[in-house]
Amino acid sequence: NGLAVQIGHQSCSSGQIADATRFADPAAMGKITAIHAHMYRNTPHGKPQWTRPLYPDMTAENIIWNSFLGESPRREFDPNRYANWRFYWDYSGGNVYENMCHQLAFWYKVLGLQIPAAVTMAGGVFLWKDGREVPDTMNVAMEHSEEILFSWDSGFGNNQLGSSEDVLGTDGTIARAQQIRYLPQKINRRDGTEMMGQTKTAPAAHMADFLECARTGKEPNCPFDIGYRVSIACRMAVESYRQGRTVRWDPVKENIV
Repeated sequence: NGLAVQIGHQSCSSGQIADATRFADPAAMGKITAIHAHMYRNTPHGKPQWTRPLYPDMTAENIIWNSFLGESPRREFDPNRYANWRFYWDYSGGNVYENMCHQLAFWYKVLGLQIPAAVTMAGGVFLWKDGREVPDTMNVAMEHSEEILFSWDSGFGNNQLGSSEDVLGTDGTIARAQQIRYLPQKINRRDGTEMMGQTKTAPAAHMADFLECARTGKEPNCPFDIGYRVSIACRMAVESYRQGRTVRWDPVKENIV
């Protein structure tokens, strides 16, 4: 239709996409059954993650409150909701929406994963008792019809694991953090060799790709379909957490059940 839509998962334009696609060859990986992803941060004592300061001029007279609320539930004016909207389900999906989505998008693109068949999320507000509703510690398990279990865990009380993913196959492992590399499973690939990703990411690659798509009509690196699949997976995680149960995807009705 002549329109270019680029979803803002910038990792889909990184040089690591080419490396991961090469490493993910079944001849090198065998059968992939699991992906383990992590996203951890830490902050100094007394400085909760995501907290923004409240200023004296954050008043009902200075803030167009109804415009801020938009289509969300009606609430009395609250400067904390305005400044720290990430804390509240009315406006936020927590760290699932903030960061899990980006890590999913990378591997959904590389491996062509579809919407999960079932998702279970557990966790809670274990660290920052500051009125936030979204969890600061969480674990998400996504069962995919491709027979891959994609797990993602995250917390705001320790940064040792950082942000990383490991793709686990019978014949090899793809380890992605600041760099990406392939490690053979010697039990099945005795002669396999470790490989390090070398593909560079061009400056402003995601925006440059979008502009090229607008000019030429080619498909963006992160088209609507990837964004849709990732968004549903994230929504399923939040619904699982809030309902306290495993949720499933009905591909016929396109509903979470």
